[in-house]
Amino acid sequence: MASKAAALADRKRVLRVLIVESDVDDVRRVRDLLAAKGDFVMHAARTIDEAQALLDDGMFDVALVDSAIWTSEGSALARHLRERRNDVAVVLLTNGDNEREALPALKLGAHDFISKAHMEEGGQLVLRIEGAYDENRSLRRRDTMVRWLEREARTDHLTGLYNRHAFDERLREACQQARDARRPVTVVMVDLCGTRIVNDVHGHDVGDDMIRRAALAIARCIRGGDTAARIGGDDFGIIIPDGDIALGRLIARRIAQEVERLNTNEWFDQVPVTLTFGVATGVSCEPSELFAAADQQLNDYKSVRPMISVLRRHEESNGPFVA
Repeated sequence: MASKAAALADRKRVLRVLIVESDVDDVRRVRDLLAAKGDFVMHAARTIDEAQALLDDGMFDVALVDSAIWTSEGSALARHLRERRNDVAVVLLTNGDNEREALPALKLGAHDFISKAHMEEGGQLVLRIEGAYDENRSLRRRDTMVRWLEREARTDHLTGLYNRHAFDERLREACQQARDARRPVTVVMVDLCGTRIVNDVHGHDVGDDMIRRAALAIARCIRGGDTAARIGGDDFGIIIPDGDIALGRLIARRIAQEVERLNTNEWFDQVPVTLTFGVATGVSCEPSELFAAADQQLNDYKSVRPMISVLRRHEESNGPFVA
């Protein structure tokens, strides 16, 4: 009952309507009909360019568009609304009441249609406007929820970085793009040292805090197009598209220097963060090969001492190399 009452109250809001119609008499008739019903603020446009300018400058809830404009020259208007103003519902004004005639226009993204000959019957125009507005709002809420769920499914909730699933997906995409463009892609593996001992001595809350702080340093040091993910308990992975081995090592050094700075300053009274790195680059290699090369280098060196791993460069035919 409460939700129904809230929906009813919300429907009483003033709706902002843009009329896109070249016929002055039709514009006047629509204005008169809506003015008689109240709760509407109306603007009119006679051309596509004028409509787009008003949409960009103003706030509208519903666009009433002549179906001839929408289907002929109006494909540009349809695209404009989809790409830049998908918050605006669209109701077509048709000359006939045959749904088959309106189908091509509906396929372009309109939410409903009403025949000009029947607008005045039983307040149909108002009902169609309100129905289109409610439908569009529901669709946008659903899309927002879907996007939120997709983001949740790809996010590591402890650090806010991507999770292993998202990392693997991005790595496949990056390797395919590198293969197609004959450009390198680099993976940096990062291991946070000492978390097991910290968990045993200080508790898991302190260990989790170390992981969050390491993630913060990593996120600060990568480029906008790079991908950073928590891929295990205290392991991180970074994908650097179109980046060679030198760039991978540079980003690893940048992270190490940022961690050292934070350990000395903001984190001086907390358990210090220490990282080990493995770096691998490839062009025509499989994601699993590139991942394994970086991970192997990481494993080879993290048992010796935390450092940026530096090996003699070793190249394999069409495969990853490390340095």
